Amino acid sequence: MTGNVSKDSKGSIHCKYENFQREDKLMTDVTDMKDFLSIGELASMTGVGVHTLRVWEKRYGSPCSQRLPSGHRRYPREEVPRLRAIASALESGYRASKVVRASMEELQRMIGLQPFIEAKSETQSAGQAELMSQEMLIESWVRSVHSYDDDALLSGFHEQWGRHGALNFVVNFAAPLLERLGRGWETGELTVSHEHFASECMVSFLSEKWRQMNIRKQGPTVLIATLPGEAYSLGILMCAVVTSVTRFKVIYLGRDNPLEDIVNAAKNYKPEVIAMSISHTFSPATAESLLFKIRSEVSPKTLMVTGGKGSPCGIPEVSYLTDFDKYYDFLIDLDQEEDLKV
Repeated sequence: MTGNVSKDSKGSIHCKYENFQREDKLMTDVTDMKDFLSIGELASMTGVGVHTLRVWEKRYGSPCSQRLPSGHRRYPREEVPRLRAIASALESGYRASKVVRASMEELQRMIGLQPFIEAKSETQSAGQAELMSQEMLIESWVRSVHSYDDDALLSGFHEQWGRHGALNFVVNFAAPLLERLGRGWETGELTVSHEHFASECMVSFLSEKWRQMNIRKQGPTVLIATLPGEAYSLGILMCAVVTSVTRFKVIYLGRDNPLEDIVNAAKNYKPEVIAMSISHTFSPATAESLLFKIRSEVSPKTLMVTGGKGSPCGIPEVSYLTDFDKYYDFLIDLDQEEDLKV
């Protein structure tokens, strides 16, 4: 049994299932149960209460459900991003009658064109409206992840990169999307395959972008790498993008580097900075031990910065930066210091 969600000319949402002609038919093929949620699970993942979901389904026909032979209803897992977007719209003052049956595209259009309509507070700022628009967009990307639609996902990346620029893309779109995917995996909304699919799309996109920006640069160098055993590269790819926004030139070693290779590269190329991303897979004690070793073997003139959920703080002569905005500011300040020395 397969299913998807589409909208008719009036914008209503309808579930189409190949083995059913009516919405209230029973679900007899349990092989696809992983694609469906109980109403309690749906409420937990979206922040919309069980009672509210039932009222919406009865009054607006959305979210739509299918019934098990037992009579219990189940809801498509891919509805989660749209319902989260609806919840955000309601918090900003939109009426349920206007948004519950809307598609993700219609929700984005409403927020984009009329960010202050029916707002709870007259003092709602443009910044709040922009944040809501970004949240809507990220939920639309998560919807594309649910359906493994790489064309839509990559097209969305390119559009926001062109509209907002490299730094804003990393800070306001790429990093929040990864956080959202992580929460989706933790709650069971997204599978490992979903996470891998989204990560590979982002990896291919960012890899192409930073290399284009890094071509023929002649500025001071930043060596970007991960510790040995690191499985994730998205942190250092975003680091490479932010570095490429500045005058600094990237030397990119990639992930899972032997310690001696990092030390040798630092000795041979004498970078101004070694930048490392450390994921949650590292224990603080392991990461701390490895960083101490690198710090002790490279020139004291080479600065070291780290970031990521697994990164320890408080290591002498190693700066821990909590986000990419701070990393960008760090590079700009360093560049200005270098200019003063000339």
